[in-house]
Amino acid sequence: MFDCRCPHVPHSDRLFAEVELLFARRSFLFGAAAAGAALFLPWRARAAEQVTVLKSARLFDGEAFKTPGVLVIRGQRIVSMHAGDAGVDAQIVDLGGATLLPGLIDCHTHVAARVVPDTYMLSLLPPKTAADNVAEAAIYSIHNAQAMLRNGFTTVRDVGGGAGIDLALRNAIANGAIVGPRILAAGPSLSITGGHGDTNDLPEFVHVDQPIESGISYGPYGFRERVREHVKRHVDLIKILATGGVLSYGDVWDIPQFNLDEVQAVVDESTKFERRVAAHAHGDKGIAVAVEGGVHSIEHGTGVSEATLKNMEDRGTYLTPTIWALDSILQPGNPNKISPGGIAKAELASELRNAGMQRTIASRVKISYGTDAGVFPHAENNKDFALLASMGMHPIDLLRSATSRAADLLGTSDRGLLAPGKLADVIAVSDDPAANIRTLEKPSFVMLGGRRIDTSRLA
Repeated sequence: MFDCRCPHVPHSDRLFAEVELLFARRSFLFGAAAAGAALFLPWRARAAEQVTVLKSARLFDGEAFKTPGVLVIRGQRIVSMHAGDAGVDAQIVDLGGATLLPGLIDCHTHVAARVVPDTYMLSLLPPKTAADNVAEAAIYSIHNAQAMLRNGFTTVRDVGGGAGIDLALRNAIANGAIVGPRILAAGPSLSITGGHGDTNDLPEFVHVDQPIESGISYGPYGFRERVREHVKRHVDLIKILATGGVLSYGDVWDIPQFNLDEVQAVVDESTKFERRVAAHAHGDKGIAVAVEGGVHSIEHGTGVSEATLKNMEDRGTYLTPTIWALDSILQPGNPNKISPGGIAKAELASELRNAGMQRTIASRVKISYGTDAGVFPHAENNKDFALLASMGMHPIDLLRSATSRAADLLGTSDRGLLAPGKLADVIAVSDDPAANIRTLEKPSFVMLGGRRIDTSRLA
């Protein structure tokens, strides 16, 4: 099976165009209706932006707590932290004893996960969770994205998509056709031939036509070309698969796959085009190569050593742990239908995972919240908070990892903090997360760009 359940099918410009057109038609209908309604509104009403004041018992601004919590929002932006700046026509939303926070950020997701290349693979996955055609997978991806928005994640980073669905969904959400979290999309992950991310888990009698395998290459110049192809498709970042994977077939999960000169070439080419690089990496040897090559974040980081952590500290490399992803594979009864080989790998990985995370938490390495949603149902991407807390991560550091630290990793300076000028991506939880981290699992209020989201109406 596929590690991360990311859709390891080739990017197709034709299929991407078809999916984007599908979403765009819906966008046009909504836009035309809104434009028509606007014609009947007075000019001044159309020009004025709604001012909203959010009040709560406390506020976490992305770095520290403040009491009481007050935000003044005009249109899509926060304009003040003082209610007196709102004016007499402002709408007041009093959230009582709740805590206001920046919209959460998940740095490691696969929104269009479980897209498989052939009906043969469908028999290995739970019903209604996988698709073997782009149109069906695109519909499922809307549900996946909205499940994470319901959990309070107003931004997600998709670190390995297929067939262009991640890019098309990103665009459809940005254009207002679909309600969903803001998406930063990587397109297909870059992999060595036959490595984790290559289609190597189908039996020989199953043939899949793959005219374009845009993530697979070899050598520094080959991977430079892959980066350029991805930039051509307007990806937001580049993802490499620096080691083998837990759920992929036929590779060793903790052995380096990229050579140092290949990692350096990817980072150099990506930096030239102002894209950051995330590296899937299990096992210290592969993590060390990726860090030395200059990647911006290590994803998973299973078994990272103190020496590698010191190099990460010096370079400012982030670690994005994905705790529930591994634990979900080892659930009693195997509800996600993981193959025996994948379970065996996960058991080995779990022996090294906890020790590596203890070293990471004790270090000064920057941690960014990420879950690997898609290995498990996307609605479970809120489980890592409690798991990281149980490993000894302090609540304030956990909150920063999913807000200001995550925004710093993504390079999105317009979010992750509650401050004047920032996007009004805001959530509220009913309790104090510093005292009860599990309160983050069920937000009571979600606002995206100044618009309150009725989570009960999401797919």
